[in-house]
Amino acid sequence: MEGEVTSAVPTTEQPAAQGAGYQGVVPRKRIGTQADVQRFQASPTYKLLQTWLHALNKATLRKSNTAPAVLCPAVEGALALLEQVDKLVDETPPETGEMRFGNKAFRTWHAKLAAAAEELHKLVLPEEKAGATQELVAYLLDSFGNAVRIDYGTGHELHFIIWMYCLHALGLVQQEHLAALVTRVFARYLTLVRKVQQTYGQEPAGSRGVWCLDDHQFVPFIWGAAQLIDNPDIQPGSIMDKELVARHADEYLYLGCIHYIHMVKKGPFFEHSPDLYNISGAASWEKINKGMFMKYNQDVLSKLPVLQHMLFGSLFPYA
Repeated sequence: MEGEVTSAVPTTEQPAAQGAGYQGVVPRKRIGTQADVQRFQASPTYKLLQTWLHALNKATLRKSNTAPAVLCPAVEGALALLEQVDKLVDETPPETGEMRFGNKAFRTWHAKLAAAAEELHKLVLPEEKAGATQELVAYLLDSFGNAVRIDYGTGHELHFIIWMYCLHALGLVQQEHLAALVTRVFARYLTLVRKVQQTYGQEPAGSRGVWCLDDHQFVPFIWGAAQLIDNPDIQPGSIMDKELVARHADEYLYLGCIHYIHMVKKGPFFEHSPDLYNISGAASWEKINKGMFMKYNQDVLSKLPVLQHMLFGSLFPYA
């Protein structure tokens, strides 16, 4: 299939090989100009990110969220961590009154998450990898949106994907666990960020070109299309069938996205989601999968407004 890799994530790009003595650093921003974007796109780290995205895509081919998957302690720990983050939302209701840009209670919730983040990572990181905690904390905190602007977009989603990569780089997630990272961990992350978006009214963030696809997410459309390749019952045009979409929303990431759009947007689908409407006319999910990768590279991984917020540490280095 075009748009996928045929090999595992290269071991030559895994700083985790440093072993139990590894000490994490606090990731920081390194991209400030379009020239920096071009340098990043020519770097080994950009190639590593592409390889990671494609490896997870390959691991997810033709697999639903409910299909059997090989778990590991890090995957189980990540799921436990997300459950605790979800509870923080329940403990932090939105404030009342008129607010122009999002609900200010999000800042309170985010502060609670920041205070608990190091302890939460004990659910994921074994003691010998605890030195990586502050590096992973930075990616996790930015995975749920910006506390100042009360917004969320594809850059925040990308940081969660990098957070998952860090687990792999630390040697905690192996090739056989990649499907579970998508169908279990990333799927659970999506339900959580949607809950955060609805609870606190987060504004969309990032490149406006992405908004025609979805206000907040992008990657679940890529991996979601991979899940549906060769599906005998669900074709690209099936997204126009609301009942079918609702019935399978928990099984497939793509349909979960469409179902969420149906929940939060009013009016004809072709008006509020013209890109997705046009894509539904594609001949196959394979073509959509390939096209989504191309669109992601153009609308996210080439855009300074997104990449200027990207964090680089030692597990995911700026090269």
